[in-house]
This record gives sequence, structure tokens and C-alpha cells, in this order.
Amino acid sequence: MQVNKVMKILSFRLQGKIAHFRRYYSNSSALSYTVPPRTTVAGMVAGLLGYPRDSYYGIFSLDHCRVALMNGSPVKKQMQKMNLLMIKSPNDLNGSQDFHSQTPTELVIPQDIRKGFLDYRIWFYHKDPGIIDELEHLLKTARPGYCSRGISLALGTAMHLGWMIFDGVTAGKEVVPAGPVPVLSVIPMPKLERIEFGESPVSYRLIREELPLEFDGDRLATERGKADMLINLTGSPVTARVSSAVMLDDGTYITWME
Repeated sequence: MQVNKVMKILSFRLQGKIAHFRRYYSNSSALSYTVPPRTTVAGMVAGLLGYPRDSYYGIFSLDHCRVALMNGSPVKKQMQKMNLLMIKSPNDLNGSQDFHSQTPTELVIPQDIRKGFLDYRIWFYHKDPGIIDELEHLLKTARPGYCSRGISLALGTAMHLGWMIFDGVTAGKEVVPAGPVPVLSVIPMPKLERIEFGESPVSYRLIREELPLEFDGDRLATERGKADMLINLTGSPVTARVSSAVMLDDGTYITWME
């Protein structure tokens, strides 16, 4: 097993009842990604730290920042018709204008929406220790909830408010596993070599989704700004052979979204 330098990694959870992470190519029907893309996580962190809109793409690029994500609870999707308004002035917010758009909208919800909630676990690393320390201080001192300097925390769109829970600081090393390992996070398809099912029953509901990873200054995906990810909808780890991973100090494994 090849081991590289130790990284300081922050771990936190994004939770809520309903999410909508709109696919960039959606038009008449607002389809949603199953998990927040890397670009969404970067935007959330930038908003928490108070960065102005569209000012942080270089700061949180693939060259400077690493993000891993786990779907921590069983989820499903549901289509709902949303009655959208044409807003051209504040007077249009009362719904009195004639033009209303019935837009089919795909929502991500818990398997049991009455008792459950969405639970996305995030691992975040940045090459700039100042950004890591600033974010750690913010998450440690804030009460569970919005803990934001810039925007309210939402799971995709502003109407789907969520909350954040800080799990703490962990250490991690980039490694090349010699065999199959249980991977907590979503797995980039270029890193996946084989899924190991074994003899005992496993709880897998696997899907493959292309997620945006990085934008340039014009909000366009860069040359390496999209990648296919393997996602387990049940929230359990996937035992797999991967070309590279990060081994955390508790012995668990994640893979960066790249």
C-alpha cells in the first residue's frame, strides 16, 4: 500500500427534508442530481465563509481543494409540479401576474419522509491551511444550523433549507490499496476497478451519475469539470477495488470527487 503525506480534513454533514440539485442541462423539466455535486459543496463552503458570488471558482478548483461525499441515509426521488412565477419586479411576487409556469420538478427525499431526513456527509480538504482553519473555527463556534457568514444553508434551491452538523477534524493519507476496501464515499468511475460482493448479502442500490466538479470564471465546466460517480442509494459503504483512496485515521476509506 502506497502512502503519501498526512492531510488535515474537516468532516461535516448536510441534512434536511427535501433537496433539489438541478442538473445543468435541465430545461422544461427540472431534474435533480441524487447527491450535491462538488460544485454545489464548493458554493456552500464559499457562502459559509462569506465569499461573493462567482468569486471563488479558482480558490476551490480541483488543483487546490478536495471534496468527498457520502450519501448517509436511504433516499428516493419524486416528481412534483411547481407553480413558478415570472418575476420582473417586486410587485410580481404577490402572484397577481397572468403568466404562471407549471414546471415538473424532481425532488430528492428520504425513503421515509415522515421520520427520516437526508444526510450527506462531506469531507473537505484545502491546500491553504488558512481556509481550513477559518472554516474549522466557524463550524466549531456556530450552533448547529445555518452557521453562515454569507447565505442561508439550502440543499440546492433556496426553498429547501437544511442544516449543518460538524463532525470534527480527521487526518487522512492518500493510498493505493492492495486489495478491496470498504469505501464510504461516492466513487469516481475512473478510479473504480471492481466491486466486491462477497458471499454475505450486501445492501446496495447502485446508480451511476455524471456530476459537475469544477467551473471556470464564466460558470462553464472546465475540461476535467465533469465525471461519472458511483452512488449507493442505501447509504452503506461499497467494498471495491479502487486505484487510489484516502485512508482516514479511524481506518475507513473515502475517494475524492475528481
